[in-house]
Amino acid sequence: MRQDPLFRRRTLIAALAAASGLCVLPAYSQNPKALRLVVPYPPGGAVDALARVLADKLPSSLQGRTVIVDNRPGAGGNIAAGVVAKSDPDGSSVLVTSNNHTINLALYQKPGYTLEEFEPIAQIGVTGFAIVAHPSTKFRTLADMLSAARAKPDAISFGTGGNGHPAHLATELLKDRAKVSMQHVPYKGSGPLTADLVGGQLPVGVISVVAAQPFILSGQLVGLAVTTKERWPDLPNVPTVEESGFPNYEYSAWMGVLGRKGMPEAEVAELERQLLAIAAADEVRARLYKQGIVQA
Repeated sequence: MRQDPLFRRRTLIAALAAASGLCVLPAYSQNPKALRLVVPYPPGGAVDALARVLADKLPSSLQGRTVIVDNRPGAGGNIAAGVVAKSDPDGSSVLVTSNNHTINLALYQKPGYTLEEFEPIAQIGVTGFAIVAHPSTKFRTLADMLSAARAKPDAISFGTGGNGHPAHLATELLKDRAKVSMQHVPYKGSGPLTADLVGGQLPVGVISVVAAQPFILSGQLVGLAVTTKERWPDLPNVPTVEESGFPNYEYSAWMGVLGRKGMPEAEVAELERQLLAIAAADEVRARLYKQGIVQA
């Protein structure tokens, strides 16, 4: 798996531990506390879906420990990150997150956490986004939307899962390449955003491919483009942004698990081993694909 640099050190440490014959399972399995998976978004998005798959699979490898999904939406992911940054470094709370974790440090003057307060554990996969429009807009292609945005700067609003959300950055990159101005409407997650898009309260949105898929196929939303390098297999009629006139455009978001700095090294290494083993299982790969998550 190609990993984000944030996670490479963690993998190297685990490999060295394995090579030395170090047994890390007992230290981790003796932690009696429930494992809390803190998620920066409300239920309904890809990151939440990943956490719920992990919560389903982890208990069998944690020797009876309870696994809890704790949704803490808001502030582009800063609230959830702050919760874990302030938690005890005993391995009982970890953050299931995506690119926003590192992006927010450049967007917010006081995000409420620092990168140094976290220990990267495992990168699980990547996901892409779909640029969608409500049928009432009459936009049928990405070119239609961009032409309208050029004709009336700032007249078109687009929604994403929040300031600093990977979908927000994907759209800002497109705006820069296309030389257009549009109004950003940040939501606390893709669930409420998708509901407003389908209901016609918002003309355009950028949401995960899996959130967009059923509504594009049913005609409730129009798929203008996907941000991935290749077309999404289950949306073969939706072109990529690159195909729509923007060479070399690609934007995907990594998803992974981070712990509080100071977690016992044995616990971090063992949790990484378990997470990557879970993610590599065929059943889990299929479940994650249905949520728009693929291994890099």
